Amino acid sequence: MDEGRADVAPVPLPLTPILGRDREVEAARALLTTQRLVTVVGAGGCGKTRLAIEIVGVVTDVVFVDMAPITEPEHVLPTIARALGLREAGAQPVSTTLLRHLLDRRVLLLLDNLEHLPDAAAGITDLLSRCPAVRVLATSRSPLRVPGEQVLQVDPLPVPDLRAPVGPDDLSTCPSVALFVARVGAVQPDFTLTAQNARAVAEICCALDGLPLAIELAAAQVRPLGLSEVLARTTEQFYTVQVPSRMAPDRHRSLANAVAWSVALLDDRAITLFRRLSVFAGGWTAHAAQQVCGEPGDDVLPALATLVEHSLVDAVHSATTVRYRMLETLRRYSAGMARDAGDQEVVRLRHADWCRSLGSRVSAMEGADETAALDAAEAELDNIRAALDNCGQTGISAGLRLAADLYYLWDIRGYLTEGREHLRRLLDRHDTASDPVAHWWALQSLGLLLLWQDEHGAARAALGAAAALAEEHGNAGGWAWCAGNVAISHFMLGDVDEVVPLAERGLEIARAVGETMPLRRATCGLGLVRWAQGRRDEAVELLEENARLNRTSVWGSGKSSYFLGWIAYLDHDLDGAGDRFRTGAAAFEKVGDHRSLPDCLDGSGCVAVARGEHPEALRHFARAAALRERAGSRRNAYLRSHCDPAEARARTALADTPSPGVTPREYEVARLIAEGFTNRRIGHRLGISERTAERHVENLRGKLGVHSRAQVAAWVSGTQSTPSRSAAGITDGDHRPPAMY
Repeated sequence: MDEGRADVAPVPLPLTPILGRDREVEAARALLTTQRLVTVVGAGGCGKTRLAIEIVGVVTDVVFVDMAPITEPEHVLPTIARALGLREAGAQPVSTTLLRHLLDRRVLLLLDNLEHLPDAAAGITDLLSRCPAVRVLATSRSPLRVPGEQVLQVDPLPVPDLRAPVGPDDLSTCPSVALFVARVGAVQPDFTLTAQNARAVAEICCALDGLPLAIELAAAQVRPLGLSEVLARTTEQFYTVQVPSRMAPDRHRSLANAVAWSVALLDDRAITLFRRLSVFAGGWTAHAAQQVCGEPGDDVLPALATLVEHSLVDAVHSATTVRYRMLETLRRYSAGMARDAGDQEVVRLRHADWCRSLGSRVSAMEGADETAALDAAEAELDNIRAALDNCGQTGISAGLRLAADLYYLWDIRGYLTEGREHLRRLLDRHDTASDPVAHWWALQSLGLLLLWQDEHGAARAALGAAAALAEEHGNAGGWAWCAGNVAISHFMLGDVDEVVPLAERGLEIARAVGETMPLRRATCGLGLVRWAQGRRDEAVELLEENARLNRTSVWGSGKSSYFLGWIAYLDHDLDGAGDRFRTGAAAFEKVGDHRSLPDCLDGSGCVAVARGEHPEALRHFARAAALRERAGSRRNAYLRSHCDPAEARARTALADTPSPGVTPREYEVARLIAEGFTNRRIGHRLGISERTAERHVENLRGKLGVHSRAQVAAWVSGTQSTPSRSAAGITDGDHRPPAMY
């Protein structure tokens, strides 16, 4: 795993050792040496996730993907892509980026909780068929039932034979007893297995059928209740607590009962919180729990701590925050409690309001809060998806506003297709007359997302409809905003002549309205049009005004700096261009905009080439290429016209000084990469193993300072080619603008 490894979803670190699963761990690891799809299958509560984490503990290049919050099979591959740190920054579907990324990489994907997504199996099979070095370890309550699947059945832990002697020595090797004793000992360190308590412990484990989750819930009660009371509560005659309706007959009855009496031991506030927390998808923070599940003047933190203490909620600590989550089995149980209690709809509406507050922060996008707002929304994306998917007919307008408010998240953080899907689905259900402002906001957000994926016809249609709606309802600023966006579309395709009157009128109206947002977009739109017309001085004046308007926006300042950087570069002002490109890159890095960041890096590369700093230039070009490869994007036509020859010039200048340490064998491998060979084909051609070929490729990447096979191929091409006389640099009088925004 190379560029972006820090963005890869890590395997959760277990807090406790696994007990009684040595045989299953050994069997699974053996299977993964020969099989590419292994599914760990077992009932809810039997410990599939914990077992899977243990299985991959000795494996490198593992990526963990939690599928529990995913509700639609078409989101499975994009979710895997996200776990690998991949983004979506252009027209290429993220699923294609995923397949290309994994084509020649050795990766083990741990796909957890797949049982509710049976239709996703085809996509997983397709991925495996196209990516020969990828393996999948899945967990599910049932097999995926696809060709090549190897099922590993996981049963509950073995329990004692109550017909035999049950002294401490007799029970010392029983896995279910060992788990119970270990978990009790974690909260009651003086607890040990003795002749006096051995029988009670054995009966508890038998009553719970050896189910690890049920045993852990029971063990959590020993300290407050005592062993004899816990034993009493695990007998069938105790269960007067009604099991909620969603605990279907085919669920393991012992687990249902264990959850039921664990909940029955809670006070009313903790019970209320437990059932309300089921509204969250993918986890929550204490602050979110307070907003969604609490009542005025009621602090939920003590109740939340009680749920953690009773093993009904997990606290997941990171360097700066604590997030909470429920095992999916427990979440389903608590959701049933919420339905039975009749407060599910009230909590859902609160949850939707909380999600809208996240969206409102994103839509503001001003100052120091920009990155924090995007980070907060992205951290809660599973919850946002749930809110958008579950808004009823009466909540369509609110859902539409949320989807539109999140425009900057969809764009900057690379969720272009998902944002479009939410907006289109909600627009189709929305009555324009009921909330024309929400409808306008959604249409223009949809238009922009279409624009960045090069669907200009559809983008202009959506922006045109938004402009018409704004005009109909007297929203002059909204009309000017849309006019500026249409101008940008024409600029991107180079057909600016017909849009000049619209861009000029947009700026005129924006100035009359005097609002910052329409002025930002109108000055940018007309500034780019003037640049494309060759009216440099007017373009500079408008884009500098745009930069002043963007001073309070980190992301907006980055955009302004990028355009002004190219003007400085074409004016031979290399110091000014370098400063502008660095400022833009820093802004995009800060907010996490990997669609715009590579363009600034390319600009910095061109500046370095013009200065004769060829190694520095190649570092910029290499990082830009690596980011684009992970986002499924490419240089636009303008950047290709300037950066391709500049990069070739830099490579040629360094070709006479071979990269240090590249061995003859590695150079052979590099040439085969340039010819399009996979690692497997390289191995066959050179008579080496695929793994050895893979090591050569990784060594080349490190020695050349590049991050992709395409860059290795470009290096080979550079060592073999002769540059043209104009290969690079700045062409006098060439003030054509870069076709991006």
